[in-house]
Amino acid sequence: MVDYYSTLLRAVTTPGAGDAQWRRGIYERARAMLAQRLRSLNPQPPLRQIASEEAALEVAIERIESELSWSEGTSSRDDATGLNSDMDRGSIEEPRRMFSVAAIAAVVVLAALAAGGYVFWSGRAHQPEATKAAVKEAPKQTPKVQAETRETAPRQTASAAPTINVASAGELAPGVDGGSTDTDLPYVYRRQPTFYRTLQPVGTVIVDKLQHFLYVIMPNNVAMRYGIAVGEHCADVAGLRHIASVADMPPWQPPPDILKRNPPVMPGGPGNPLGARLMDLDDHSSSIHGTNAPKTIGNFVAFGCIRLVNDDVVDLSNRVKVKTPVVVN
Repeated sequence: MVDYYSTLLRAVTTPGAGDAQWRRGIYERARAMLAQRLRSLNPQPPLRQIASEEAALEVAIERIESELSWSEGTSSRDDATGLNSDMDRGSIEEPRRMFSVAAIAAVVVLAALAAGGYVFWSGRAHQPEATKAAVKEAPKQTPKVQAETRETAPRQTASAAPTINVASAGELAPGVDGGSTDTDLPYVYRRQPTFYRTLQPVGTVIVDKLQHFLYVIMPNNVAMRYGIAVGEHCADVAGLRHIASVADMPPWQPPPDILKRNPPVMPGGPGNPLGARLMDLDDHSSSIHGTNAPKTIGNFVAFGCIRLVNDDVVDLSNRVKVKTPVVVN
């Protein structure tokens, strides 16, 4: 895995780095460029690898902010009520833009290294065991057998599509209650106010599926950020939606492929896969909801749509209303 900590540390330990807004700009550019590089890969790396790299970048950012003592009078951490002091300054001053160019260049190198690592690692990780064994035995094979192996191995590798390991992603069976939140949830996926500059109006919900975040836009370039899990049902959802309805303790209708293993309808309550709230969107096929498996946050999962832990989905439902716009990226 790329050493995000060392690369970002060099980028932000420059004159002017004591400005918290300037550092946030560097971090946001790093996130955006890494996401862009990952989306441009062909074939796409497995979803869990993407989540792992993004989490590693966030951990590096948190470590830098917690370890360094900035010398220009700005604290390394903003409290929830003091974010506006840095955000009201407007655009970044021209001298700091010079340092931003150097930082962006470092992040470009970082993203390129991560992308190259994905191509190499994913190609080896998803090579079928039979093909690996055939390669190891290649020196002992006749030229004819070697030729056959070369013809068949690429087709086997190409057909090995990445799959989601539900158990390792923290999934729980319907009816099993994992609690309203996860005390071991990484800091980056916990509900928190954060700097967020956008042209969307206050109150808009923005869903960033690739980075596993949901934002509610607040005044003064602030957003309330929640960690999410993304289900296969909503993997291709994108564009503008609106909240059509909000339900408290919704019942759950199991998908057709598991009807034989579960009751036709599960009433709302502990252990229900839709959790404590359900916000249906106006496309009548996607939704934002809670979960009975809080450890899935930060992952791509097999079932559902946009998941939050139950504590967060209740908080979100109190901040939105019917017809609230939802932008899905």
